[in-house]
Amino acid sequence: MVYQILVGIVTWLHVVSVIGWTGAALTFLISIRSSLPKLSPPARGEFLVKVMPRYARSIQIFTILTLVFGPSLALTMNDGPPNKFDLASPWSIFVTLGASVGIVMLFIVFFLFTPTANGLVEAVKQMQQNPGQPPPAKLNALQKRLAIIPPLGVTLLLLAEAFMVTAAQF
Repeated sequence: MVYQILVGIVTWLHVVSVIGWTGAALTFLISIRSSLPKLSPPARGEFLVKVMPRYARSIQIFTILTLVFGPSLALTMNDGPPNKFDLASPWSIFVTLGASVGIVMLFIVFFLFTPTANGLVEAVKQMQQNPGQPPPAKLNALQKRLAIIPPLGVTLLLLAEAFMVTAAQF
């Protein structure tokens, strides 16, 4: 009975973390990214300066929570066949594939998305402080990176979720 309650709590925490992470990624991809070009440059800059740091922090938090509760869930469920990490059972293969994609996403969030978002915010702040100056040279590169990262992130997150849902079938 206690074991089932523990598995239920850890499952709930993991699923809520995944929903937060995926929801934030989809929100950026569908709503924010497509709306920014429609704003005036000053409004776009103000939005990025005020929203992007908090948004990047929330993505980081959900990433960490997902990758803490995911292995915790796997360990609480690792009670023998079919839930045994032997890479012979379909459950362990799909869980390992999903976790691997999740780890790749961790690196993308912390070493690609966050530096890009922070660099973009700094470039916009620099432009706001020196309105007569041309945009910083790195601005175009940052914008191009930010156009690629969200679709890649959403694709990988959905792939990880597909592996995990498949694992749950065994």
